Amino acid sequence: MSMFDDIRRCAAAGMSYGYCAVLFGGGAAYIDGITRVMEIGGERVVFASEKRIITLSGEDLTVTRLGDGDAIVRGKIYAFGEEK
Repeated sequence: MSMFDDIRRCAAAGMSYGYCAVLFGGGAAYIDGITRVMEIGGERVVFASEKRIITLSGEDLTVTRLGDGDAIVRGKIYAFGEEK
């Protein structure tokens, strides 16, 4: 599956989940639809969207971009999870 397939699927799912996330090989993640930053740490980053809580876990995690509703997280991403 290509990155562009992920982006298309993400755009379609964004309506029902309230966010869109694209992972780049465990080294970076782009997340759109963020309404609140809940936690930023070296091993865990947590964001809230309208409908879900989004968690990234790993090592040496840094938020390299925090824009108007979107973010880029870099580091060794081992896990991506969501909850209502």
